[in-house]
Amino acid sequence: MSGLEIHHKQQLHLFRWFMLLIILGALSMYGFYGLRWYRTGEPSPVPLPFAVADASVEQAKVTREDLQSYAVSPNEPRFLLLDDFLITARVQKADLDERKMFTMPKNLDDVVWYEKSATPGSGVGAVIISGRNVGIERDGTFSKLPKLSKQDIIKIERGDGEIIRYEVRSIQEESLEEVNKTGMTQMMKSLDPAKEGLSLITDSGNWIPSQKEFDKRIIVRAVAK
Repeated sequence: MSGLEIHHKQQLHLFRWFMLLIILGALSMYGFYGLRWYRTGEPSPVPLPFAVADASVEQAKVTREDLQSYAVSPNEPRFLLLDDFLITARVQKADLDERKMFTMPKNLDDVVWYEKSATPGSGVGAVIISGRNVGIERDGTFSKLPKLSKQDIIKIERGDGEIIRYEVRSIQEESLEEVNKTGMTQMMKSLDPAKEGLSLITDSGNWIPSQKEFDKRIIVRAVAK
């Protein structure tokens, strides 16, 4: 009996060590891929229990009543309209953020007009509008930007009800580094110097938690009709 008991204890002891090694291996793997994801945004081959977008963004949908009651100054952009996707987004105005980057809206459904860019209908320069691509629970208004095609029409309705139409001329994806170097300057200019331009920008690529930022941008450039 005593021999059997000793053998049983040895088996239990080995099983515990085996389970401990499995747990340590799993923790090491999660730690390695989790740290790499946190620093670079590189996707992990194992599922990680972390958010893959900005968790501070408001997820609640803007209601019809919110749209109807929204008002801005007569010459400022009130709504951005993408008729092909049945999208009407409130346009809020803002300056650059503390990192000298285009401000993103607080709500997934809204977009932001950079107030130092052109005013819609002015006939010069380019109107710059930024919006969200993706949130924690659902996609943002600008998730549809990659589905636009050249010659598609984008509309801006001003506070006075005037509607300015723009024809898409360019759709491209750039790294955040490229945007910071030359993209911001280019977006301030119209692709056609003789006509007013429109530049739309949204986040893309991988979410980098350490920077609280996506590593790429989608930029759509259009020209007034």
